[in-house]
Amino acid sequence: MPSVDEEYFLFVRRCMQFHHIWTVYFDLLSGHYIPSVGQTEMKDAEADSSLPGHMVPTLMGLLYAFFYSLVEDSEDSVDAFRIWRLKFPDEHTAINALEKHVAPMRDDLRVFRNRLGFHGSRSHQHESRAYDLFGKHSGTKMIEVMKVFKALNAALISKDLARQHQSDEEMNAARTLINAIPQRCEALASL
Repeated sequence: MPSVDEEYFLFVRRCMQFHHIWTVYFDLLSGHYIPSVGQTEMKDAEADSSLPGHMVPTLMGLLYAFFYSLVEDSEDSVDAFRIWRLKFPDEHTAINALEKHVAPMRDDLRVFRNRLGFHGSRSHQHESRAYDLFGKHSGTKMIEVMKVFKALNAALISKDLARQHQSDEEMNAARTLINAIPQRCEALASL
């Protein structure tokens, strides 16, 4: 059984990978990144970038699947909420506020991850259930939930660093960020 610190370290490393995927995806959407593969299609104003062969849906699918890998609630997985509760037991208000919005998405994210994101499907019929994610949860809400997830994770890392540095100033800054999470989660309810 890994220690809390070892598991937390591995979780933070995986979050960094999630941030890399996030950055490439949003850089692609904003035009800051133009992939060398498919440049002609990307520049073609009539090209439908929502088609599976294009980079945008590929990266979006990878982002959603990777996000699920951070919140999967099975015993042998990296579950942010479990790890955060172990590492930061006094931050249950912020953690619970966010999990309230992630929990209803978990089953659909799991199916999406398994059938489209990472594992794949052998038939259209098997794959089709993965698309239920988009019928049940708006893309806007999914992205906003991920933004709050990233914000809470950054705030908790800041708190951990403040502890290590024994810095009241850093701790106060982290506290402000953590205290803002429940309010940000309330705003998610309207999406």
